[in-house]
Amino acid sequence: MCGILGIIYYNKISKEDNERVVSMQEAIIHRGPDNQSVWNDNSVVYGHNRLSIIDLSTEANQPMLSVDKDVVICFNGEIYNYEEVKKELVTTQKFNTNHSDTEVLINAYREWGIEKTLTKLKGMFAFALYDKKKKVNFLVRDRMGKKPLFYTLINKKLFFASEIKALKLNKEIDKTINEEAIYHYLSFLTVNAPNTFYKHIKKLEAGTYIEFSLNGIKKKRYWDISKAINTKCNDSYEKAVSIIKEKLILSMKYRNVSDVPISIALSGGLDSSLNLKYSIESSENISAINLEYEIPNAFNESKIASKYAKELGVNYIQLRINQKKFETELLGLCNILTDMPFGDPNSVLLYYIAKEARGIGSKILLVGEGGDELGGYPVYTKMLKEYNIIKKLPSFIKSILKYIPLAKRFDFFYNGEVVSRRQVHGFTEYRKNKFWKGKKYNSYKILNDFMEEIEGDDDEAFLKKILNIEYKLRLPDLILPRVDYPTMAASIEARSPFMDYELIEYCASLPYSKKMKNGAKSMLKDVAKNVLPNYIVYGKKIGFGELLTPFLTKSLPEIYKKEIIEKENAPIKKYVKKTYLKKLVKKKVTSKVGYRLWIFYSLNKWLLNNLVN
Repeated sequence: MCGILGIIYYNKISKEDNERVVSMQEAIIHRGPDNQSVWNDNSVVYGHNRLSIIDLSTEANQPMLSVDKDVVICFNGEIYNYEEVKKELVTTQKFNTNHSDTEVLINAYREWGIEKTLTKLKGMFAFALYDKKKKVNFLVRDRMGKKPLFYTLINKKLFFASEIKALKLNKEIDKTINEEAIYHYLSFLTVNAPNTFYKHIKKLEAGTYIEFSLNGIKKKRYWDISKAINTKCNDSYEKAVSIIKEKLILSMKYRNVSDVPISIALSGGLDSSLNLKYSIESSENISAINLEYEIPNAFNESKIASKYAKELGVNYIQLRINQKKFETELLGLCNILTDMPFGDPNSVLLYYIAKEARGIGSKILLVGEGGDELGGYPVYTKMLKEYNIIKKLPSFIKSILKYIPLAKRFDFFYNGEVVSRRQVHGFTEYRKNKFWKGKKYNSYKILNDFMEEIEGDDDEAFLKKILNIEYKLRLPDLILPRVDYPTMAASIEARSPFMDYELIEYCASLPYSKKMKNGAKSMLKDVAKNVLPNYIVYGKKIGFGELLTPFLTKSLPEIYKKEIIEKENAPIKKYVKKTYLKKLVKKKVTSKVGYRLWIFYSLNKWLLNNLVN
């Protein structure tokens, strides 16, 4: 796990370009504090910040060259199955390192080229690879989008980096804020790739690579989850549970491949408990970390986490957070990460956990993200019932729903078609139209476009359309950045065993009539029932973010008034009407209202940082 960056200019790299890459490295030093190196020739300058995880020797430092010096790579991530891939290469390729997965990647490219190499890899990655003989550079992002990669092309010069923060140091790059991204953020808490919060900087989409040569730039998607979702698997329920268990165990084994200590973010729920159970079978000296809010509340799972950790005999660490600590961590995180607003306050909680993991000597943190998407969320059942009602309504009734107080929640249409409300964590189109001051856009078009990639129009198809949005928008652009950014800010590598692409492909092909046979995550619960205690398997699901309910309802409203309402020049007022900002805080602050306050507060904080910088 590392930070990568560089400049590619076939007309000739200048001395200034080389100096700028060094400055860019400093901007994201948190992503790789163990080693910083630069490699360059007349066309390319690559910079690499290393967080040493596999093969800790200096020979595994990057940028790394092939034995014949013809291929150069700048790699961020892990190839979990590197040992299997290496076995296919040892008779035809030479290796300088002991067991570097980076060198395996170089030699895989030399043996098979970029397309076939990508089919061989199991892991998370974003990398730049330079083939000196062919005069071509590749920028590549993993299938699910776990590792970020941003780029911009200006006058035939390609800039790239793991964080926009590094790119912004280049004077040639236009840093104009993307108003449309802010509009979509207000609904999704993020913006969909390739868009970013800057007009002229792009995010490479998950499962995609760029080929940049003297002939120009080409982009190609090499993996697409919608293909698996459109596949129909007819395996029996029992067979499916068996296959899921097999793939999950293998995924857990891969995510424990490491030369450094590992910690588990243990919430007390099903997914994180499975992480812990299977990890102690593959690794030694595992630590489990749980976080609770200082004010007692109904969402505290620390007793469950503590009980289970003690039953397994692992080192258990109990963290507590209060308003003051939360604000301190928030300020620290905002100073490090400036690419986007933190629409999800869980980012701050993960940063706190990651810092503790780093403090006890770990460099890896296993998290439970991706588990719910495998087996379905409880809300899917409710959404399906709503869908079956509103899809039958006449067009004129659909058009007036947003004006009927009790029916506003059902106003999720684009061109007369029902779109998923599941991913609208913020404000609906109807509500945004009340306060938005900028140009008119429509966030529901994004949802509709993803839904149209999935075939059919029956109940099963509707749920699979929602799943496509989960994997194309919510996970790569909201949930995974929520994991990657705060953990890397603490120089910690986060791994998500439930995000194994083969496990995802298989589960995506299964019908929901089987996946949710006995409710949400039926199959995962059947996998877990023989390895986890009943109080975890059948316990009530509590979202990680619920931990912050006391902060959102009691502390945040006062901060919001001070930093937004009482400041006439608060930058958010350029986009959101003052009357609406005031109206929101006058209401009784429930957790739902508190979350809306957070969406505005986080955006305002990010805008302030951009004004200062």
